[in-house]
Amino acid sequence: MWRHWWVAALTLATCLAWPRTAAAQLGALVSPGRLARPHAELEGIGNCAKCHEQGRKVTAQKCLACHQPIADRIARKVGVHKTVTTDCVTCHAEHAGVDGELRPFDNRAFNHNTTTTFPLDGKHVAVQCTACHTTRSYLAVKSTCASCHTDTHKGTLGNSCASCHATDVPFKTVAGRFDHSKASFKLAGAHAAVSCASCHVNQTFRGVKFAACSDCHKDPHPRSQGLCTNCHTEQSWRTRTINHTRTAFPLLGKHESVACVSCHKQPAMKVKPRADTCAACHVDVHRGTFKQDCKSCHSESGWSKAPFDHATTTFQLTGKHEGLTCLKCHTSVSPTTTAAAARVADFRGLSSACATCHADVHEAELGAACESCHSTTTFRREQYTHTRQTAFFAGQHTAVTCQSCHRPAPLSVPVRTSAPMPHGVKFKAATTACVSCHDDVHLGQEASACKTCHSIESPRFTIPAFAHDTRTSFALQGRHTTVACAECHKRETGVFPAKTGSAVRYKGVGTECRACHDDVHRGQLGDRCETCHQQVTFALPGYKHRGSQLASFFVGTHAAATCADCHKPTTALAAGRTASTVHYAIDRKCVSCHTDIHRGALGPNCATCHRP
Repeated sequence: MWRHWWVAALTLATCLAWPRTAAAQLGALVSPGRLARPHAELEGIGNCAKCHEQGRKVTAQKCLACHQPIADRIARKVGVHKTVTTDCVTCHAEHAGVDGELRPFDNRAFNHNTTTTFPLDGKHVAVQCTACHTTRSYLAVKSTCASCHTDTHKGTLGNSCASCHATDVPFKTVAGRFDHSKASFKLAGAHAAVSCASCHVNQTFRGVKFAACSDCHKDPHPRSQGLCTNCHTEQSWRTRTINHTRTAFPLLGKHESVACVSCHKQPAMKVKPRADTCAACHVDVHRGTFKQDCKSCHSESGWSKAPFDHATTTFQLTGKHEGLTCLKCHTSVSPTTTAAAARVADFRGLSSACATCHADVHEAELGAACESCHSTTTFRREQYTHTRQTAFFAGQHTAVTCQSCHRPAPLSVPVRTSAPMPHGVKFKAATTACVSCHDDVHLGQEASACKTCHSIESPRFTIPAFAHDTRTSFALQGRHTTVACAECHKRETGVFPAKTGSAVRYKGVGTECRACHDDVHRGQLGDRCETCHQQVTFALPGYKHRGSQLASFFVGTHAAATCADCHKPTTALAAGRTASTVHYAIDRKCVSCHTDIHRGALGPNCATCHRP
């Protein structure tokens, strides 16, 4: 082995002594391949020792002697080489040809954020490597913004671009991101919406004047004196803070909300508007009715509800009239017309008659003097004292309301239009007939003379006591005096003098006994019950047979016989129907009561042998 090394060394020394051309040819023969383009200056057998040590491969010390920045990063353990522990040739292989790649690593897998001291964020993430690394050395690139971007501010704002710009938006888009509160001029109100270029002309950010408003704004008031802030604010350039109390016309009430241009038709610095009278700005809607100035009735709090003293007129407002608005009566006034010149508020010519505002519900029946019955406290008439026929308005009529008697007349239907026409309430010539308010429950049986039985003093007009003896042809006596009226006068449905309907029958009731009582004798004794019965008691305590032909019959044992001994119940045809009743019309033959023990052998005349 030592022999071979001596041969190689001798050969190399011999070649070095040869001419340059011969040395190059020999280098080409012994070299494993051409050097990469970055190392092209080391090509040739005479430069091998610059990288190769005698008897050894290429060592890291040889590489780092030339690549000092890499050696420094390895020593500080930063960057790509922070974990390198092997020789350089492990990753960087030479003699692979002129176009051989000495830096074999995947750019897509390279983590710029963890490997370098310049993390990529925002717009930097999408930037190609060559956009920033324009030279072969990656370490030659600086991290300052100006190393890649043109400083449009030309150094006037320093080198700290990040104080205004951010990497997540284009560098030109800085509006809305710059914190102007850190500047000497704080943005407030309308200034916050102004574009940067409006104040920073030609990208001038330092040295902009802002001490006075006129540094940026043109003064439209050449005659003005004092600071703009006396009248204007940053919230809006429009005038909002004029202290009108310092003028001859302080703004009060509604005047406070009026726009300036409503009064100041021309600039206030040129023309001073009149303010001595209301008519200087307002149209006289009263058309000269009032000679005094408007402020004698109106105030700045509002033109409506003016504190006008109506007592100064011929019609004083009292009661319900006090709370009414003017327009309730003065209907010709039109203060809401769009055009101010067309507004009319002429209060003259209005009549004080009630019918001017109120509808005459009486249709002129009671005249025009409404105050004779009504008052302004309440137009509704709660009470009224009738001065005529005072007896009629006593008793049960006292608490009756006016509406109960004074009702609207029924609707009439004209032939031509067929539209119902209402009629007002009638007060005069109102009838006092009972049937005008009360229904005739007797349906015409008693005509219209209700007061012959009823009285307004009785509750619900009931009959306190009816004189049957004097009012009718049937005097009540005996047991009849305690009988209820309904026992004889019953409700029935049928034909009555006024109409067919249902009512208690009073007229046409029969006075004979059978009209109310059943004929228990079934017509045997006729219809004159009073022949035997009395009204004191309908029971018959005793009876004396009448007739001369019966005088000889009621002798002896017959005189002591009871009625039932002869008059026994029997079933017979009586009064047109068969019924059970006591038989009174009997035959005087003995066999009518006694059994003929002789069975007719001795004939029918028992008196020839027997005596009672």
